[in-house]
Amino acid sequence: MNAMSDKKKSPAAARPTSRDVARLAGVSQSTVSLVFGGKAEGRVTPERREQILQAAQTLGYRPNSSARGLKLGTQKLLALGVPNVSNPYFASVLKSVIGSAAANGYATVLINTGDSGEYGNDPERLLLSLDAHAFDGMIFWEASWTARALEIMPTSVVVVDGDSSADADVFIASDVIVREMVDHLASLGHTRIARVGFDLEANTFRVRSRAYREGLQAHGLKYDARREIELPFGETSSSSIEALLSQPDRPTAFVCDDDLLAPLVYRAATRCGLKVGESVSVVGVGDIELASLLEPPLTTVAIPTQSLGEAAVDTFLRKRAGQPTKVSTVKTKLVLRDSTGPYIA
Repeated sequence: MNAMSDKKKSPAAARPTSRDVARLAGVSQSTVSLVFGGKAEGRVTPERREQILQAAQTLGYRPNSSARGLKLGTQKLLALGVPNVSNPYFASVLKSVIGSAAANGYATVLINTGDSGEYGNDPERLLLSLDAHAFDGMIFWEASWTARALEIMPTSVVVVDGDSSADADVFIASDVIVREMVDHLASLGHTRIARVGFDLEANTFRVRSRAYREGLQAHGLKYDARREIELPFGETSSSSIEALLSQPDRPTAFVCDDDLLAPLVYRAATRCGLKVGESVSVVGVGDIELASLLEPPLTTVAIPTQSLGEAAVDTFLRKRAGQPTKVSTVKTKLVLRDSTGPYIA
């Protein structure tokens, strides 16, 4: 009889409500509404907010997001989640996704999924707050999402830049990018090659760190931990790089995980009396507009954001239509400019 009763239960009846969350968290239903309505700041303590989110996770609660209110008539929504919305590289990707999505009748909603976001790189809580089912599909960077979060997501999810081509729909081979950078510098005679990266949890940067070491090893070069510097995103101080360049056995070349890091190396070199492109060589990743504006212009590995965005949207559309998909590997290119030159003893 119980089994028959269970079968008769509708999904709506079985779905946890905000009242259930309030009861488990020991708070009022209105407090739960403040948290999931984005109105908790200054009205709900961080401790209580944490308590409510924990209760929601335990129950598998998904709110009716205000994102549903964006659906006017037959308007369809595609979410684009990026690790850092202030990075110009992702702004370029967004432009491509918006154009491709609009051409197919979808509006794009941008979501900050990184450490600087409100949910601190916690995909499950972010998705709980959004109600992922308000969207027709989602495009996310990296595959570092918990199994629980994947259950919350709709079926039409596209992963860009995953751990490997096995778990990414649109794959950026970060290891190949870094190896190409190291190969280029080694071909110019550089043997003391440093790396400047971001101190972030994103798998992309872990892969690049590993590839940097492997690249050195491939050329018979010794890895020196002093020559690998990781900085917080948005760091404006070049002091750690200056300290490295002040050593007797200073690096003569740098690989930067992002074009945004190159200006810090340029500044450090100038302060140490070194000229970029002559006394020290620098390579970046991304080929954002900044790269060609630096003096000297930055040698960098270009990632074609236009084709990347188009491939992501195309994959989403195929998944949405129930069509088979295959991994799209983004073709990168080393763009040679004046920031790299032969090693000078």
